[in-house]
Amino acid sequence: MFNPKPPDDPKYRIPGQCIWLKLNGSWPFSQEARKDFYSARYLWGWLYTSWSWYVVTSVGITIGFQTAFLINNFGDIIMTTENCCTTFMGALNFVRLLHMRLNQKQFREIIEQFVNDIWIAKNHHPQIAAQCSRNMRTFRIMTVLLSCLISMYCVLPLVVLFVDVGLDADEKPFPYKMLFPYDAHHGWRYVATYIFTTFAGVCVVTTLFAEDSIFGFFVTYTCGKFAILHERIDNLVWDANRVVRHKESELNVQEIYVKLLNRIAYDHNKLIEFSAKLENFFNPILLVNFTISSILICMVGFQLVTGKDMFIGDYVKFIVYISSSLSQLYVLCWNGDSLIQHSTETASHLYSCNWEGASHTTKTVNANDGFMTQAVAVLPLDIAGRVENCIPANKSFRQNLQIMIMCSQRPVKITALKFSTLSLQSFTAILSTSMSYFTLLQTVYNENQEDTKI
Repeated sequence: MFNPKPPDDPKYRIPGQCIWLKLNGSWPFSQEARKDFYSARYLWGWLYTSWSWYVVTSVGITIGFQTAFLINNFGDIIMTTENCCTTFMGALNFVRLLHMRLNQKQFREIIEQFVNDIWIAKNHHPQIAAQCSRNMRTFRIMTVLLSCLISMYCVLPLVVLFVDVGLDADEKPFPYKMLFPYDAHHGWRYVATYIFTTFAGVCVVTTLFAEDSIFGFFVTYTCGKFAILHERIDNLVWDANRVVRHKESELNVQEIYVKLLNRIAYDHNKLIEFSAKLENFFNPILLVNFTISSILICMVGFQLVTGKDMFIGDYVKFIVYISSSLSQLYVLCWNGDSLIQHSTETASHLYSCNWEGASHTTKTVNANDGFMTQAVAVLPLDIAGRVENCIPANKSFRQNLQIMIMCSQRPVKITALKFSTLSLQSFTAILSTSMSYFTLLQTVYNENQEDTKI
């Protein structure tokens, strides 16, 4: 497995739920293992690749069974919408599995750059690292919701089997509505098919929350890195003046200004470069996610509204389904919106870095203040209450600063293959689209009900 570690932080680890990417065969393998043809690592890599393709194949076959049932019952709106919920969810994550399997090199490069340039060690920036860790809690909540969902899909048919229909029934329940090309309802074939399709469902759901978690992990720490960059910008002039105060000439102050700004520009470009890699890797998945999510939310809502004689377990299942779908979509859009906000704030911090050399009176900062980091960023480290004067920046520095401000005004964003931007505005647009689909579907359903009565 490809598991790089930051040299200065041995405690680095990915979120726990992302371990499912390794179990599903989506995690990249180390490049060195593929080069050593006769080593045990090469054999392990070959087995791991085979396992990953088995996972993709099992999900694809299960989607085929569901699609056959969907085509066979296409005239029944209730049956069709119920089946589409699981079929489209499976199709979404089949695309995800296939995409990650075919783009291992790209995924490996993202992980490597994240470890080298983005990861925030707690011993260096404890407050920002703690904030990033807290922001990841939303993905743990989403993981719990989706885990409950797949558990209900796998367990409820067994409850129905033993409590209602019985073991001798000609048609036994499965986790999802499926049509098979063989007799899957009797004997060992039922057990084998149930286990096979359940396994595929587990792979689908675990891929969904694990991939979303690793995406959120990357974006959250990128935003944290922007916050650190903003602190450095706010402190740029003060730091330079502290270094040369009573020791160096004004010329050396200007040189330090330029050096500090160049380092900030270099790190800013690293953040933009990493965000571009995230954009290139995840945007096809996000496009499929946006497209299918609007349909899924519509159909699950339709099931909840029209399912009058629904089994209580199915009703709870659909409530968890729509809750998890909405939360998954919201968390993704919230992270994308956070990245946009953090990136566009850079221009404001650059303009406010005290390049004009204004004087400032220092203050005592409460160490227990939650915004201590931001407060310290604009204060020189001197005696409380003392007025400090900074040397104004020269023309060369101001020109470089103007260029950086112009570059920073362009937001860093993740898109869904350029069709839509990952933001809270996109979230509301998807909900609006889902409501439009829902209204249309309910109108068609009501007309069919009236025609049936006539």
